[in-house]
Amino acid sequence: MREAVTDAVVMRPYEPGDEEGIVACHNQVFTTGQRSLEHWNWKFRRNPVGKVFHVVAEHEDDGIIGSYAAIPFRIWSEGREQLGSQGVDMMVLPKYRRIGKRPGLFTHLGLHFHDLFCGRDDGKILYTYGWPMGNWKLGQKYLGYINIRDWDLTFLELGPDTPPRPTPSDLETKPVERFGEDVDALWESLKPQMGLATIRDHRFLNWRYADRPDHEYRLYECREKSTGALRGICVYTVADFMRPNTGFIADWLNEGNDVDAMISMIAVMERQAIEDQVGILASVWNHIDIRFLHLQHAGYKLKGTPYFLVLASFKYDTHYYRDNWYLTIGDSDLI
Repeated sequence: MREAVTDAVVMRPYEPGDEEGIVACHNQVFTTGQRSLEHWNWKFRRNPVGKVFHVVAEHEDDGIIGSYAAIPFRIWSEGREQLGSQGVDMMVLPKYRRIGKRPGLFTHLGLHFHDLFCGRDDGKILYTYGWPMGNWKLGQKYLGYINIRDWDLTFLELGPDTPPRPTPSDLETKPVERFGEDVDALWESLKPQMGLATIRDHRFLNWRYADRPDHEYRLYECREKSTGALRGICVYTVADFMRPNTGFIADWLNEGNDVDAMISMIAVMERQAIEDQVGILASVWNHIDIRFLHLQHAGYKLKGTPYFLVLASFKYDTHYYRDNWYLTIGDSDLI
């Protein structure tokens, strides 16, 4: 569990109380996007999985000098609940990056993380994914990261004079403070269609969106007017990602060919985007998802980005992820 790097530095799993040192290290390494202890506690300590997946490098005098971490997610794959993760907060203070054996402390933190937490067995992380920029070659060479696909945006330009989208008369989409337990029934009805997906029940969705302490999301439910039956849910937000002040469909859950529910939900988010004066409503989809096609039929365009999705996989091959993964931008911590 503990592995010596030098006489003064050891790698080990997270222990309660490390969070202050981890946050301090983060804020020294990443000069933009400063992290608060409140954010860290929400993202990791209060995560519905209930376990903190971190490996830290600790110096006997300087405390936490590096970390390799992941946000764990309960996932649905091969017809049962398993565990996946997004790799985040991978960092080493600059003066310590070359200590220990080649190729450096960052790589050895990653390898130690894989040894401790990842694998094919139940309770182990099956894959850890992310959107690398400068460190892609390092992850590919030493940590086994593979490129899954480009990360393209669907988008619709919206101006103050854009007319409201006509909507089905038998449905209504309304904002809610939190998602109720009937979203669990919606998820249960849809999960047989999902080859691979984060389990989108009310526990996950409320943690991810309603409970985040430092960013605002708008949560919506689409219901039948006559029966109150839940047909879909979606999440809208505004973020400075790709371009300043952009509206995003952060998350989405409905039957793939329920176009009426899709139209009802995007119409509400488009109106909110116009009110927010963001100019664009954007989203991210797996290219083979039928919802991706339906959005294009609804007038959304496609734009490439510098981002691409990579992961270290401990069970599946590239094609499994490309062909089966139900993915939204809410599966990332980028917004």
